[in-house]
Amino acid sequence: MRILCIGSNTAHDLGRPCTALTKAAADGTVAITLSEPDGVVETLRRSQYDLVVIQAPTPETRLLRHIRNSRLSTPICFIVSTTTPHQTADALVLGADECVLTSIEPVELLARLRAVVRRSGGHDSQTLHIGRLTVDVATRQACVDQKLVPLTPKEYDLVELLALRKNQFLNKEAVLDSLYTGEDEPHGKVIDVMICKIRKKMRVFDISDPFLTLWRTGYRLNEEAFTPTAAIMNASQGTHASRESSIPIRSGINIISPQKKLIETL
Repeated sequence: MRILCIGSNTAHDLGRPCTALTKAAADGTVAITLSEPDGVVETLRRSQYDLVVIQAPTPETRLLRHIRNSRLSTPICFIVSTTTPHQTADALVLGADECVLTSIEPVELLARLRAVVRRSGGHDSQTLHIGRLTVDVATRQACVDQKLVPLTPKEYDLVELLALRKNQFLNKEAVLDSLYTGEDEPHGKVIDVMICKIRKKMRVFDISDPFLTLWRTGYRLNEEAFTPTAAIMNASQGTHASRESSIPIRSGINIISPQKKLIETL
């Protein structure tokens, strides 16, 4: 999970994400990029993030308004020192997806952030259902027609990532950051190789093209490839009948500085 964490303009606050996020980065479960408020919209347009975390003393909504007025739909979570019911309600009404206190336990925070990302992708539970494909986030297993697909851990991570973001093309940078959190990133070609291997394994289940490739943009899950056979046949029959009766559509923590305009790995 790629998180853009926005702190205050002070170097002290910018370098100290909340304990739960720091723990997640150390454990290698999320990739956190720290940024100052200035230039956030440009950063979100240039790079793909699963979630924006705004760290602040209270849920001040100026930055939230700026992001939403820029027509960016990336999920946003506030992590604040203190809040009132009215402040929390205002933030949620204006487009925030979650608002929690810094005192929250790490395990609960990560569960909430994952739930926000999952819902933003159109999934209502930890088991992702996409036609014949089922991805169980809890057990880290992918099945087609309830039969286990023999994926390596990294191959599963890639399938889960594309399933969670099923409506988006993900570029190689975003995929590498998500898959190799806490590790040295390999060459971008490793993603191409992994995609080929997964395609080969999916063909055993008569899934001919599980991914769509957009040249120089990235990959996206091909939902149509997982459409149940019965549904395809019914749709085909319906079309035929209509024609007959009718008159002749990374790991760790990074810092983005608006002055340097580059990412520095801590």
